[in-house]
Amino acid sequence: MPLPTINLDDRRFQDIVDQAKRMIPQYTPEWTDHNVSDPGVTLIELFAWMTEMLIYRTNQVPEKLYLQFLDLLGVRLEPPRAAQAPVTFYLSAPQPHDLLIPADTEVATVRTETSPAIVFTTESDLTLRPPTIAGAFTRPGARSAAWITHDLRQMNLPGRRVPLFPPQLAPGDAFYVALERDHSHHILALVVRCETAGGAGVDPTNPPLQWQVWQGALAGRWASCEVEYDGTGGFNQDGEIILHMPPMAADELQGISAFWLRCRLTEAQGGANSYRVTPELSGIEIETRGGTAPARHAVSVFGERVGRSDGTPGQQFTLINTPVLARDPSRDHLLIAAPGEPAETWAEVADFADSGPASLHYTLDSLDGMITLGPALLQPDGTVYRFGKVPVKDSELTFSRYQHGGGVVGNVPKGALSVLKSGIPYVARVTNRAGATGGANAQSLDDARLRVPQVLRTRMRAVTADDYEYLATQVRGVARACCLAPADQPGGPEAVPPGQVQVLVLPEIDQVTGQIVPEQLTPSAETLGAVQSYLSERCLIGSRMEVRAPQYIWLSCQVRLRVRPRSDALLEAEVQRLASEALYRYLNPFVGGAEGRGWPFGRDLHVSEIFALLQRVPNVEFVDEVQVNVREPGRTGGAQPVLGRLDVPPQALICSYQHRVEVRQ
Repeated sequence: MPLPTINLDDRRFQDIVDQAKRMIPQYTPEWTDHNVSDPGVTLIELFAWMTEMLIYRTNQVPEKLYLQFLDLLGVRLEPPRAAQAPVTFYLSAPQPHDLLIPADTEVATVRTETSPAIVFTTESDLTLRPPTIAGAFTRPGARSAAWITHDLRQMNLPGRRVPLFPPQLAPGDAFYVALERDHSHHILALVVRCETAGGAGVDPTNPPLQWQVWQGALAGRWASCEVEYDGTGGFNQDGEIILHMPPMAADELQGISAFWLRCRLTEAQGGANSYRVTPELSGIEIETRGGTAPARHAVSVFGERVGRSDGTPGQQFTLINTPVLARDPSRDHLLIAAPGEPAETWAEVADFADSGPASLHYTLDSLDGMITLGPALLQPDGTVYRFGKVPVKDSELTFSRYQHGGGVVGNVPKGALSVLKSGIPYVARVTNRAGATGGANAQSLDDARLRVPQVLRTRMRAVTADDYEYLATQVRGVARACCLAPADQPGGPEAVPPGQVQVLVLPEIDQVTGQIVPEQLTPSAETLGAVQSYLSERCLIGSRMEVRAPQYIWLSCQVRLRVRPRSDALLEAEVQRLASEALYRYLNPFVGGAEGRGWPFGRDLHVSEIFALLQRVPNVEFVDEVQVNVREPGRTGGAQPVLGRLDVPPQALICSYQHRVEVRQ
């Protein structure tokens, strides 16, 4: 039971009026007209109204004390968060030398009469390198088969061609290209010349090919490249293939240490959309057409003069632009230069509890931009202790760099960032090929009150499973998290080492409703690393963490619904739309489940739930048939029907793949 709310004075307007009227005979017995039409009673009501307002303010004292206690506990309102988006720079032409797009490059939306430009700033340097091919190989899907080495110099000879895959085509066959240098986050254009009959048998718009890069033994996986454009139609004609490269890592294969790119036949090979013979290349060139850098909704300010020291402890200065976003300790700091002396770099701290008289420390409030230097406090023995060094009088205070911005206004859609604020040679255009996410306004006071019990319970320490889940969701880019108990981890408690903690994270995406692409649910290496680092600082000594993505179970539903006889086509179309939306929403890791807060981790699915869900769709007379199948994205066939109930392991989530709704009368 929560503690009761105490009112210091519970009187209301009418209580005060009645009390004043009862006192009239004691003080002014000649006043006998107590009706509301009397001017004196009007004055009583006026002062009663004013008194009621004072009582209301008095009753806010417990709330003020509550906030003061929170302040003593170190609870602070969270500053706004800046939205993040990948910003892609396209070159006007391939360059023969390295091209640097420096950090803090600003791009913005188009300014209109009603809305100002929204500025994003890149967070890291992007170096675009011209590619050099170190070798090319063909590897059959069978691991015991030998690699085939290609001499690309033969392509320049008349009639010489290089086959991409072995003669006997099978899923898993791949063509490997070794690149001498790192081309992470590059846009590479593969200019190929191929035989017109090489791609016979495939759909040119959807060939059974997958472009991937190797991300190193540590990651242990091949990551898929995004294909922006395929002018070859699956190696059916000469043209270009434009690839967006994910992060790469060097490794040694076939005696060559290089960065590896491969084109692999998917599991669709062998079905209706398959190559009959291996495509052959008579020429291949690789060019750098641009690159992608991470950016966030922020404006950078360099070398802002903060003020001049008066030589006293506890001085305060204010930055011009607020709110201030999260700082980079290696770049964002306070510089204090005494007269005639070089500037010293001061470090930001959360408080001055551990600061000594010689500590170069300061605090910075992100909301109002207030910089505070260490105070001096009188000790019981009469001495004065300084919590931080005091700059000498007339010292110049300068902030090296900070960024301001943030808020939900930064969650701009795909393609909105199209204005390059500063000219960069050879850059033709810029855009964001994905919408910006993660922007949030500053925390409100009411929201802080609701979150205080959870903050006090964890105190930023991960002990229980709930602590791990709560803290993991505090990392940017994490929508949901689940901490698995040893009994729920693969192999059971006997196979789990002592102290092993497994945390599953579901990444944030732009559109959480409707059909979700499987690639959207794979958290980036940066997100996994951020969660790992954040939890490692807050877990118990001896804990070993593993942060990874959940297992996804993709479901396809085929349903047949009945509507009342003689219904028109518009009604049938509306029922079909509503039923399809209901399926995609219910079988959803973000907004699905019975409570609408995302399908719970490890919760089983009963087919009867689908019947009940569809029966609630307006104008549905009855549900004729429901078929639920487990599918594997990217594969044709191989669906596993669900009979009665689908058992979901603790580390798994249910997702919608493709649903088909048929409506009949």
